[in-house]
Amino acid sequence: MARFLLLLSVALALTLCAAALTMVPLAIRVGCGAKQAYPLHRDVLRYTIDQPTASLLLIHFAHVRLAPSDYIVLRPIGRNATSRTMTPARVTASSSGAFFAMPLYASRVIVELHTMGLHRGGDDCVGFAIDGVRTHADARLRMPKDDNKESLCGADDSKNAMCYVNSAMFTASKAVVRLLTNRASGSDFCTGWLLGCAGHVLTNQHCLLSAADARNTQFEFMAQGATCQSDCEASGACASRIVVQGGTLLASSKALDYALVQLENVPSELGYLQLRAAGPQLNERVYIPQYPLGGGKRLAVVKSNQPGTITSVTLSGCAKNQAGYMLDTQPGSSGSPVLASSDNTVVALHHCGGCPNAGIQAQFIIRDLSEKGLLPPCAVA
Repeated sequence: MARFLLLLSVALALTLCAAALTMVPLAIRVGCGAKQAYPLHRDVLRYTIDQPTASLLLIHFAHVRLAPSDYIVLRPIGRNATSRTMTPARVTASSSGAFFAMPLYASRVIVELHTMGLHRGGDDCVGFAIDGVRTHADARLRMPKDDNKESLCGADDSKNAMCYVNSAMFTASKAVVRLLTNRASGSDFCTGWLLGCAGHVLTNQHCLLSAADARNTQFEFMAQGATCQSDCEASGACASRIVVQGGTLLASSKALDYALVQLENVPSELGYLQLRAAGPQLNERVYIPQYPLGGGKRLAVVKSNQPGTITSVTLSGCAKNQAGYMLDTQPGSSGSPVLASSDNTVVALHHCGGCPNAGIQAQFIIRDLSEKGLLPPCAVA
């Protein structure tokens, strides 16, 4: 099997793009030596986090340790906003140190500490500290400083998913998922999709570099606008209630830029996608469901009023023998499926910017997963 060189140079490596969030420092501290002592009686302490230009907030806790029966409520202010409650039982061993709370889709959040008066003081350190919040406001995308290649090939011809609601393309796109990965170094958006019928997600290796990345990723399905005209361009916009928190990394390949993750409790109504055993065919029509810039789901179907097609199966750049296409993608689209319009099978895994944009051909991923004994059930058409 031919081995693919994923990175040809630092400049080319930078075309592998994810949409990134930036941290705003905060200093909210209660107990454990903080100026605000932990209440010893029944009380509610409230703190406000306000980022006027944001629509997505990821609150970072440096630590949380609550007295029995006490709890924290994260209460976003806004229409249809969903509050999050943190009890001692929910602050698990894996998040007993520093961690990010679940995303909140609002620009303003009230943090409430509810105490029941059962803590009697003493040497035990109880309390919490919030040291920052990540937001899409002033987001800096990981684009190359010295590379003039773009993933938008001219004007953006992609459209909201709902513009294709009565099509087979829309049905296939239900299996495409928005990824939000939280690391100490930053939070990034990518795209992935359900491969096969057993809850596996395929995305790019440069999106999920480790098992820890997979555990610290939110997988959000059906994050899309309600209409064709919906404004879902902001990172985290058009949120969904179909969310899976964390997954298990099963396999990855730097050369083929793929990562395979196992999820639990994936709703069956989302369906699944299959890799085409023969891979892409030159000049065949294709389309790409994706979450560009971490916004709502869009479908790239045409370019300059012409159907998107496979323009090359020998494209070099980020790897050898890539599938090439002129359909529009952006940072955050990494990991999207490139589907054939004829049979809605996945012919390539999008991973690299430039015009033409580029994807790893399906047959190479099938071969690698088969050799590892990790090809999911129902994964090949």
